[in-house]
Amino acid sequence: MKHLFTPNTMNQSSEVYLLKELLDNEGIACTIRNEHLSIASGELAPQECLPALWIMQDEDYPRACELKAAWRSSLLETHPQWVCPDCGEAIEGQFSSCWKCGHQRA
Repeated sequence: MKHLFTPNTMNQSSEVYLLKELLDNEGIACTIRNEHLSIASGELAPQECLPALWIMQDEDYPRACELKAAWRSSLLETHPQWVCPDCGEAIEGQFSSCWKCGHQRA
């Protein structure tokens, strides 16, 4: 078993669950440790209470690292604002379809 990811703060703990779902979909067995330790915050150091994602099989670890890196870089991607060709609505870059008419961005 190898450690893959621990968020920096409790506010970012949802990232553990999103990454676990990604790995589950890729067939990589993983588990979340310290999942319920947030109730001990104050008794334990805050860093010890953060959920941590662990890979069950050591041979899956390199692939899990690749998937994590790709996932993290996709979070940083920014897309420019675009204009819907059907209705002319200005759409923020993170959206892939028009909120007004449903047209998919090319």
